[in-house]
Amino acid sequence: MKYLLLLLLSLNLIADNDYSLRASAGSASASDFDKLYTFQGFNKSPYNTSVYGVDGGYRLMKNIGDLPFDLYVKGGVNYFNENGYQPDFLEATAYLKVYYKLNAFDNQLRIGLAEGMSYASKVPYTEKVEAEAENDNQSNLLNYMELTFDFDMGKLISVDALKETYLGYMIKHRSGMYGLYGGVKDGGSNYNCIYVEKNF
Repeated sequence: MKYLLLLLLSLNLIADNDYSLRASAGSASASDFDKLYTFQGFNKSPYNTSVYGVDGGYRLMKNIGDLPFDLYVKGGVNYFNENGYQPDFLEATAYLKVYYKLNAFDNQLRIGLAEGMSYASKVPYTEKVEAEAENDNQSNLLNYMELTFDFDMGKLISVDALKETYLGYMIKHRSGMYGLYGGVKDGGSNYNCIYVEKNF
């Protein structure tokens, strides 16, 4: 992890900021996606499963329509630790992400929303349990969404080398989009994550 952090900091030497690299870690939630993004519940899953990931991206559009919105295309690889309930596995994601940038308190705050696809080599254990309880289908390929909130650490502590390095919170979400993916109508999974993202 310290080598990845060192890499993120050294990327500051390449200066266009159209690329991004993110390292994240989180744990499964027992709360539904709508409860998480409305801050009504942050219940941790009783199975104590977790996820670790690396994502990269490229900015397609900056300040869309002279508004503070940036559009990225991104992809990532995630490692799921299933805490002994089943073998651990990998997931690949591909998605588009829009950031809303808000300059406040001498900092840049960003709210990000992503939409795309997730392919997991195994169905996460939390998804299996929910699907079995609700007599729902299961699928390796599902819709992928994430909601993020972050801030620029370099601006916060006035360190030039850390500018465009963001510390944030992410809701990582897989679902069937009401049966659109694999006939999964109600199932899916949510993970509460923290991350560091570097633009370079």
